[in-house]
Amino acid sequence: MSQKVIQYIGRTTDFRGNTLWELVANLPNWGVGRMLIRNMFQRYPEPCFMRILKVQAVDEKPGEERKVRVTVEKTWRGVTQPKPVEIYSTSYKADYELVPVEEEQKFLKNTKKVGEVILPNKIEFPPLLREYIREETGESNPLMNVHFKKTYNKQARIAAEGEQPTVQLGMSLSKPPEVSAKLYEGLL
Repeated sequence: MSQKVIQYIGRTTDFRGNTLWELVANLPNWGVGRMLIRNMFQRYPEPCFMRILKVQAVDEKPGEERKVRVTVEKTWRGVTQPKPVEIYSTSYKADYELVPVEEEQKFLKNTKKVGEVILPNKIEFPPLLREYIREETGESNPLMNVHFKKTYNKQARIAAEGEQPTVQLGMSLSKPPEVSAKLYEGLL
């Protein structure tokens, strides 16, 4: 008798763990006060975890994944956010893990924080648009202002007047950056 060969079809996922509903449904007091992690975020050296503050069940809809509304105190890359965060739209993903009480200190003792990124306040236009603006205005090197929406998750900001940015952004068509060089192998 031959063995059955299993062939998976469709998109794969990197998730490992349980959905939020599976975790909180089996805990006393719905897990309020407990710490949980999202495995996708454990790739960062800085600690990423959440502490459950409030749990609210949501009416189940037939044919859809079971979701739950959980309010958490979120620490993202070593920075604890000032306001509680509500998790609802991603609660169905099977990527959450409950941290055992004995291991919570491992996350709390990790004091690494993500470094601040300072963006330039002006960058050059894309090459074709830059040429068009040069013809229209006669300006030799037109620059556009950078607009950046600041949120609690983003650890970046725009440089103040006279401040040196830590990241240089450009629109040149020269050699690609080393990070993406493998994408251009055999083309340039």
